[in-house]
Amino acid sequence: MKQHRLVLALASAFVLALLAALVAFNHHKPRLLVLHTYSEEGRWEKSFNEGALRALADNRAPLAVRWHYMAFSGDESLMAPREWAAASQRARQVIDRWQPDVLLAVGEEAQDYVARHYAGRAAPRVVYATGEDPARFGFPGAANVTGVREALPLAQMLELLRHLGRPQLRLRALGVADPTGRAEREQLLAFDWGPHRLLGVELAPDWPAWQQAVQGAADADMLLVLSYAGLAQSAGRPETTSPAQLVQWTERHSPALALGVRTTFAADGGALAVAPAADGLGEQAGRLALQALAAMRQGAPLPPPQDSLDFTIALRPERLAARGLQLPTIYTQAARAAGTLYLQPPAPGGPGAP
Repeated sequence: MKQHRLVLALASAFVLALLAALVAFNHHKPRLLVLHTYSEEGRWEKSFNEGALRALADNRAPLAVRWHYMAFSGDESLMAPREWAAASQRARQVIDRWQPDVLLAVGEEAQDYVARHYAGRAAPRVVYATGEDPARFGFPGAANVTGVREALPLAQMLELLRHLGRPQLRLRALGVADPTGRAEREQLLAFDWGPHRLLGVELAPDWPAWQQAVQGAADADMLLVLSYAGLAQSAGRPETTSPAQLVQWTERHSPALALGVRTTFAADGGALAVAPAADGLGEQAGRLALQALAAMRQGAPLPPPQDSLDFTIALRPERLAARGLQLPTIYTQAARAAGTLYLQPPAPGGPGAP
């Protein structure tokens, strides 16, 4: 009996020692926290995560990864300022308690409400992924910050324009008067559109202003539709316009061919979009996060910030055909491979759609 108890005691001691070793091992593993602005159910977020996981799959060193989502919805109009403030507090509590070595912050609100508060600190090292100008969040000059700015694929758009009209096209652009719209406008104005001509970039404050801008683009051959989420119904109605309503009305009333810069433009009923690839952005940001971890181990400075590289095509061939246009087959196949080739009619814009 005594021998049996001794064996049991030794076995228990071994298990406890093993558990203690595992706890110690996990506690000392480098930590990466991926902080998303919106819900994990969002299509864009899922695609971003697929790319980030591809990058992390190449990692061979021990690594603890945690994911946190600030919002429960992909619709920013459902979040009031006080709710963003509460979401910010929860996220910062997670960071302060878990103490990640690298914070990968994704989206505008993740930078504005959370990541910027850690810029210039010793830890964590911050990797941003956003379409906004990093200077807006005070990132330039912070030794612990690097990241990927989501750049509109304007060079690829220029290549596509060769297949859609005359050698010299007149372009107008329309977006929403918000930080995203202003950031996109900066990119368009800084780009060399030759041999085409950019006549102007208008940012609408509400739905009536958007309608007026669309109908006023009769002097253009193409209307570039920038990000359109969150457009107010009117000056007195802060409720946001239905995205499907906005896109389908724009398609019907635009004198010029409308070309979106987000794949949702085609999903909501638009003819064509050339957009940054969410999975490509995720993979690029994931690799930069791993490089930040490696730099931390080596006591080296962070790698420099980057612009996003990958893009995707989204289209509705019948909408192009209705305007007498057709793209080379390679564009159709690229959209098919990305799951952004839409062959069925879009869902109606919803009640009250013009």
